[in-house]
Amino acid sequence: MATEDDPILTTRDAAALLGVSVKTAQTWIEQGQIESWKTPGGHRRVRASAVNGLRDRLGNRRHASTIIDSAVALVVASDARLPTYVEAAAAAGLRAIGQSDPLNAMLDAGIAMPAVIAVELMAGDWERQSMCRRLLHSRDLAHTRMLLVTDMPAARVKADLGTMSRVKLLQSPADKPAFATALVSCLALTSSDGDDALSYPVAANEAARLRAVERTGLVDSMNDPEFDEVVQLTAEMLRVPISLMTLLTPDRQWFKARWGLNAHETPRPWAFCNFTIMQNDVFVVENAAVDPLFNANPLVVNEPRIRFYAGAPLRDAGGNALGALCGIDRQPRVIDATQRRRLVNLAALASDRIALLKGTRLNRWVKGA
Repeated sequence: MATEDDPILTTRDAAALLGVSVKTAQTWIEQGQIESWKTPGGHRRVRASAVNGLRDRLGNRRHASTIIDSAVALVVASDARLPTYVEAAAAAGLRAIGQSDPLNAMLDAGIAMPAVIAVELMAGDWERQSMCRRLLHSRDLAHTRMLLVTDMPAARVKADLGTMSRVKLLQSPADKPAFATALVSCLALTSSDGDDALSYPVAANEAARLRAVERTGLVDSMNDPEFDEVVQLTAEMLRVPISLMTLLTPDRQWFKARWGLNAHETPRPWAFCNFTIMQNDVFVVENAAVDPLFNANPLVVNEPRIRFYAGAPLRDAGGNALGALCGIDRQPRVIDATQRRRLVNLAALASDRIALLKGTRLNRWVKGA
């Protein structure tokens, strides 16, 4: 049975705590590097102490003062509890911003673009409840998860806020270990109704990543023959009917270039590329129909009925992942090492072209053209 000092974590929680991809965490668990067990439903579970033990052995303990790209956590709580929660967030490796006033908290959220917002929300606190509702329905904060430390039942919170897909509840009062663990788990939060097709991982530097996407000036821009050529080459190289160059905004997966598909965008929660941008290498799904991460995804169940996916991240000069270059097939398949390498090379070419366009635009502005 879980204790407050050693809670039970999912594989995604473990991945977030270790700062690695879910796939890497799964591999380590299967190899026995993290002691685990299976639930009656067949899902792996681990103890926080086991995950922290591996993190210590890897020499990978994170400190907020030294990790520039750690996730930003906005903590909104009473003056009495705020120092405790901010300290817990910092101990978890997050860059914590503390605020007790709801209006100032909303201003901070708009500036910092936090990956997670933790709110002490008690029954009858209508001001903070209104703040939570506005933050959850903000398009600019569509990537943000929310942790509510509350004395209210889940049904009451859902009725008040109207959505729970990005919300995690923690019973009040919460001690430091429970608060820190819940914050970290929010970074890999799944949909509250268990629909994995509507869940996706969020990068620790998501706020910086979104700003980098905006700086490209490419979202909703006109077609560009140079990028159209890249997706065509990708489709031919992978021998697939569909290829896309995607950019991931707070709420959309927008296609800067596409081959074999008429759609211009999808909702971001549907995007396979959410997982690609968490990798440095190629992300491959050989058969989405039997993959538990994707088998209920609308793009798998309905048109274009994705079965195979292979993607490589697109990055700017600062290393921020902007989106992905990917190939898609309606049939299950595999790719070899040569195709993986060429996909990485084509993604690097597309990234260079993005940087070139951005540089050209900046030069025009400087010259006043």
